[in-house]
Amino acid sequence: MSRATSYHRPDTVERALALLTAGGNVALAGGTLLNADDDPTPVGMVDLQGLGLTSISVTDALIELGSMVTLHDLRRNGSIPPLVSNAAGAELPSTLRTLATVGGTVATGNPDSILLAALLAHSAEVQVAGPDGTGGAPLSNVLAAGGPCHGRLITAVSLTVGGTTAYEAVGRTPSDTPIVSATARRTDGLTTVALTGVAATPVLVDPADPTAGLEPAADFRGSTDYRLHLASVLTARVLASLDGGS
Repeated sequence: MSRATSYHRPDTVERALALLTAGGNVALAGGTLLNADDDPTPVGMVDLQGLGLTSISVTDALIELGSMVTLHDLRRNGSIPPLVSNAAGAELPSTLRTLATVGGTVATGNPDSILLAALLAHSAEVQVAGPDGTGGAPLSNVLAAGGPCHGRLITAVSLTVGGTTAYEAVGRTPSDTPIVSATARRTDGLTTVALTGVAATPVLVDPADPTAGLEPAADFRGSTDYRLHLASVLTARVLASLDGGS
């Protein structure tokens, strides 16, 4: 467990940013990763629970999730698109889903996160607050940058709704974290495909050439070539599913 040298629970985003700008302080969201971290480096923990970032706002075309919305909330809220809801339910064990947050999931950028892939497929945008104000960026850009910069804080994640979706995955067992997965969505004639297990984070790919530019790291679950093969096969499957559902 990370060694906490101090604990803060700010009640405004501005106060949280001031603390995070200081050296040695880190954001504590659900704590599922920070509290399980084997890194002994001393840190000051800035607990985000007092910021009120737990709302789920729904309109006809857009859903905005406060960054402290838990994966349990996503799973249970009937307004969340099924692709995202199902991904949230498969992301972690049920006991951890009550703690893990949307913002923490984005900040971590786990390469195997099917929830991040589902959010990518739903054209998610991330709102980030910093000393110069709050601005939005596509989730794909935030993941590619390795999460928010030091001294900045994810405050919300928005996603578009509608369209036809499909999901395919291959794992060692049906309940195991997928070695590679493909998540797709088609809306207004535009098809979006996101893959996990082929890069440092889940990534959007060209549906017509899903392995272009990819060089996934090999591990005990699969070689680079095997992961690229799965990426091609699973993309073809989700596209066929979308075609069948059109």
